[in-house]
Amino acid sequence: MSDPDSDNYPKVVYPGEVGPGAGYGSQKFQLLQSAISNCAVPLVHQLIQQEPGLVREQGMRSWHGQTALHKACLCGDWSVTYLLLEGGADPNAKNEFDETPVHYSCKRGLAQIVHLMVQRGGNLEAVDKNGKSAAHHAAQTGSVFVMKYLEMNGVNFNAVDKNLQTALHICCVHGHVDAFKFLIKAERTTLTQVDGDGNTVLHIAAREGHPYLCWELLVVMGCGPLHLTNREGFTPVELAAQRNKYGHIEITPILQWLAKKDKSYIVRGPVFTWWWLLFMPAVLYSVIALTSHYFLPSHQGMVYLAGMIVLILSLLGHNHRMNHVCRWPDPIFAGTFFAGLLHTAILQIFYLIPIFIVMATLLGLNLFYMYYKILRSDPGAAKESVRDQESGKCMTLVDLCVPQRKVDLYCPVCEVVRAPRTKHCRLCEQCYENMDHHCLFLLICLAKKNHALFCWFIICCLVSMTLFLVHCALYISRAYSDLTYSNTFYTMLWTDCWVLSLIAMNAASILWGVNLLRFQFSVVSRGMTTVFMSRTKTALTQQERIVNILYFLMGREPFAEDPLICSQNTHTV
Repeated sequence: MSDPDSDNYPKVVYPGEVGPGAGYGSQKFQLLQSAISNCAVPLVHQLIQQEPGLVREQGMRSWHGQTALHKACLCGDWSVTYLLLEGGADPNAKNEFDETPVHYSCKRGLAQIVHLMVQRGGNLEAVDKNGKSAAHHAAQTGSVFVMKYLEMNGVNFNAVDKNLQTALHICCVHGHVDAFKFLIKAERTTLTQVDGDGNTVLHIAAREGHPYLCWELLVVMGCGPLHLTNREGFTPVELAAQRNKYGHIEITPILQWLAKKDKSYIVRGPVFTWWWLLFMPAVLYSVIALTSHYFLPSHQGMVYLAGMIVLILSLLGHNHRMNHVCRWPDPIFAGTFFAGLLHTAILQIFYLIPIFIVMATLLGLNLFYMYYKILRSDPGAAKESVRDQESGKCMTLVDLCVPQRKVDLYCPVCEVVRAPRTKHCRLCEQCYENMDHHCLFLLICLAKKNHALFCWFIICCLVSMTLFLVHCALYISRAYSDLTYSNTFYTMLWTDCWVLSLIAMNAASILWGVNLLRFQFSVVSRGMTTVFMSRTKTALTQQERIVNILYFLMGREPFAEDPLICSQNTHTV
């Protein structure tokens, strides 16, 4: 029920008796704008057919002189954009800031729409009132696909706007890592450009608190830019120290330390820290073993317990990348695996003196040979783009900028169009065919060329660990033959803990290895990998899956393919 006094409220009066929205096109134009916002393709098509002038007439504009095509490019729907262009929309129409729909499509970051605009006469060289080109607008959202497309069409990334900023300056403002790495690669843009405020790209990255960008710039340029001042007299170090966000807190001490170095100092990264993390588990376990044997021979259990707690806590504090601004892959898990192999081999050969000395030696040599071979193997890097089935030529990003194709098949890092079941590993910075996973314990990816070798390596590890446990059982039966099981455990805990600890770790590793191998065989028996798995049940028989495993171990293609596996039910994990 309405308020009887509602008529007493003041009314909104428009100058010259102009109603709301009348200054921004007709009612149908407003309806078209609404349909574009909601990606209502049938309604957009119907409105254009009824009144083509909605997209052709220059007077049909909304806020700040934006046309319907401006709005469609911002919304990012290819079908709507296509209909507007078919209806006669101008891809080079300017709004009040001289921004064209081409600029908006670059800002939206969809290479397919940018390609569509170019096909309909869109000008990639146009600049707005602030002097920003298509490259500047693409840098605002950091779309590497659009930047690559612009490069393929000859756009200059060294062009500056009225504030003398390049696209790289804008990437540093927003912290777009992928776009930043694309621009500094292959000298696509200059790193020494100073903007109107006297800021280099390092000034901006330090001011905005992007530690990784700062580090990469220092690796490429050295420490010289750290001593440059802007027009206000601040260096990058001082700009970073003025704020206290997480990024500033992380990068400021590093910048302050590097600023004390000579200008010619080359930034190499935490090389010593990386090698220390790699060998730390082996060194720590050696310290535990030597301390317990020589200093506390009757209290070895306490030393091993304390040492293992320290080692486990150290491992829990690590991830797949180092806790450093460089973000290198963390080698501590690979070091832990190597430490286990090394100490097990030393204990078995020089302490247990196994009965099957020849077998143990041969297995050990074979294990370390396979270990070396898999570390040096090529997983199957995708070094060139997949070829088009019709023309036979290597595909480019432009070939993906059409309907029914996915632009994300293009890898902006490797700069290739990936084949099906090819994935980019961000730790290795490489695309691999039939990628299975990145192994933190080997510091490599497992893919088409070394996946079978990895499974053979796991089998060899399981056999070697089983033989080690057999030797330990024979050693215990000889050394503690007159003691009960409980007394044997108690005695070994305090006086022979090196053997006991390695028995426990190898037994746990066998359980883990068996489960890993079972999972690997279940995946490859269907012709899949860990990354590319199927949600559906298999149509293969048990015999066909067993043969597939045998073929896989022999390095051959699957004997039988699962007909239920297709692109619709295969997902990437």
